[in-house]
Amino acid sequence: MYEGLPLRTSEIIVLAYLAYLVVVAWALRIPARRRAIVTGVALLDAAAIVWLSRQSGAWTVVRDWQPVLQILVGYELSGLFFEKPMMGAEAWLSRVDRWLFERLGLGAAIARAPRIVLELLEAAYVSVYVVLPLGFAVALAIGPHVDVDRYWSVVTLAALCSYAVLPWVQTRPPRALNDQMAGIDRGLAVRRLNEFILSRASVQVNTFPSGHAAGAFATALAVAAISPAAGWAFAALALGIVIGSVVGRYHYAADSIAGLLVAFGAWLILI
Repeated sequence: MYEGLPLRTSEIIVLAYLAYLVVVAWALRIPARRRAIVTGVALLDAAAIVWLSRQSGAWTVVRDWQPVLQILVGYELSGLFFEKPMMGAEAWLSRVDRWLFERLGLGAAIARAPRIVLELLEAAYVSVYVVLPLGFAVALAIGPHVDVDRYWSVVTLAALCSYAVLPWVQTRPPRALNDQMAGIDRGLAVRRLNEFILSRASVQVNTFPSGHAAGAFATALAVAAISPAAGWAFAALALGIVIGSVVGRYHYAADSIAGLLVAFGAWLILI
């Protein structure tokens, strides 16, 4: 049924991001095939967003949940811009981590940590794949009349702003460089699960700021607007994701700090 509903702020954010990717794809010298994929997917996705905004009934539920898919699409498209690692940027990110792990003794502390602690940190990191939809589900359960657009605007802006930097800052994750400063190679069971997922679902490059950190902390802030108690629970989960990503060498520490700042920035802009 046609209703002609206006676009939501979260949808405008996605459309702006898609337009940005198309412009950058044609401005930069990326391979023609990748440029065509970015352009084609962006146009189809934009058309789908506009079409969905003009539906009603059961389609409203689809519309409420579709930002989860939009963030995933945004992540995958950003990976198509990776050409070659920026060695200087990787060296700087590694120096920051080395200071944290060596000067502050974090590496030694993690190396002595009980196996269960490291398994829990790996489990926290793997939860990043469900934290966004879980946060929205909790928000709906707590407040049936939650402002869906406000919720997703914060989360979407934080995540997509992080991915938008990838065409300009291209680095590999520390695990790809065998940068195991934390001494975590103990055959961890959950780590094997993480590596399995990353080998099939990741774009295999590093995002600075960390989209994981930005999305997780933005989710905590969005949930906190509905229930402070639930917000604190998601903040603790987000902190676990960040620590797990750095300890497991999935991200550099600077990635996560930047992701946290992006999440707070998105929240401040949209509150």
